[in-house]
Amino acid sequence: MRFNYDLLPGEQLTFDEIALRYARQHPDEKALTVRGLLSPSTSYRTLRIRAVFASEESNSPLEDLLFISDDNERKNYLRRFEHYLKSQQSFACFRRSSAAQRDNLWQVMGESRVYAMIDPHSAAAQNLLASRGYQLVLMREDENEAWWQLFDPQSQPCFPLSRRIQFIVVLSTPQHKVPTAVMAGTQVGRRVKASVFQRASQAEFLAAVRARYGGCVMTGTRLTDRHIWPWVEACHIDTRENEEGMLADNSVDNGLFLRSDLQRLFINKLISIDGESGQIRFHPDEEVQQSISPYYQALEGQVCALWEAVPPATRQRLRAAG
Repeated sequence: MRFNYDLLPGEQLTFDEIALRYARQHPDEKALTVRGLLSPSTSYRTLRIRAVFASEESNSPLEDLLFISDDNERKNYLRRFEHYLKSQQSFACFRRSSAAQRDNLWQVMGESRVYAMIDPHSAAAQNLLASRGYQLVLMREDENEAWWQLFDPQSQPCFPLSRRIQFIVVLSTPQHKVPTAVMAGTQVGRRVKASVFQRASQAEFLAAVRARYGGCVMTGTRLTDRHIWPWVEACHIDTRENEEGMLADNSVDNGLFLRSDLQRLFINKLISIDGESGQIRFHPDEEVQQSISPYYQALEGQVCALWEAVPPATRQRLRAAG
């Protein structure tokens, strides 16, 4: 679906003017917003992009690059951009420089398309930025997150703080030639997709498991109860991965809500739940049992406090897990 409403590349418009033109062309839709980066479809279940708003202060001075952070199930940025990369549909893109921020002026980039999607860790990303005098530096990385800083040709940081960049979108616009340092149609690989999709689906999984149980399945400890272990966490029963490196079963039926200390025992297979009776069982090896505090051993044989709330599908997964 084209989104032009008489936009001229290079034109400077206030957001209110852009929103007004959009409302005239699409009177039955919700108003545009500039939250974050995108103003996507009114439904997160679709892949449509209504517009892209990229300000220099939150993105970078590089007008044809989008540095994507904090993607989630509702934003759905990765799937949206991947869809537009494959279909080569165009969308409206707007940029705001730091100088134009006070006047809230957005520059029209024209009918934009996704040229490539690249991993910030990749040689393609480093080569593209280096060709423009920029350097993307990995400042810190842990198991699931990487924090980056972009330095301009004067070695000045472009981001106020290091950012968790998940992937970079390279755009082709009427005002920018396609970059020679990146192959057209390049898509992010398995590592990036696994990180983004897992992060997005994990939030939905946590909310669903919490809503189902509201407390520790084993002890009944509620989220609001005062306890030496003051939180309850969601965990998976079956942790096998699919070909994309993500959990094969991220459904609520594959989840339990457990007090944090018991959750660690459960995921390390030192404690289990009998799928037939709901009784709490400890590892059968006597040496392993002796390494567990007597405080926990007192739970052996007890029926889970919230066993009645555990549905048949979850009980089946517990039986399969042994």
